[in-house]
Amino acid sequence: MPGAQLKMSLDTGPSTMSPDSTDGARRLLKRELDAVAARLHAEAEVPKAASPTGDFLDIAQGVQNQELARLNAQRLSERARRLRIALSRVSDGEYGICAECGDSIPPKRLVAVPDATTCLACQERFERTRLADCR
Repeated sequence: MPGAQLKMSLDTGPSTMSPDSTDGARRLLKRELDAVAARLHAEAEVPKAASPTGDFLDIAQGVQNQELARLNAQRLSERARRLRIALSRVSDGEYGICAECGDSIPPKRLVAVPDATTCLACQERFERTRLADCR
């Protein structure tokens, strides 16, 4: 698991990361970003739709494959964006600090979600609010 290396090197102190843990976080995030970029590149070509002369099911399946490819590319692009933000937070000395409340993000959370910008409490509050807004 790529996060295991980060788990061992994260400082559990209040809100600062040691140079070693910062380097470990940067390496992990860069490795994740490289993997996402490679997948985006490998899956860049959207499948062609079936020719209009095919039957209805062939056309429908072709459209479905195109939509799935677009959704996957969108998901990967969003993941890459979050990883770039996390790398920027490392450079700014803000990685591991909750963007909402300023508390430390627990190392276990950063191992599970390396691009996390919020602590678990703030993330749960955000998700509850978003869920309530959808109702």
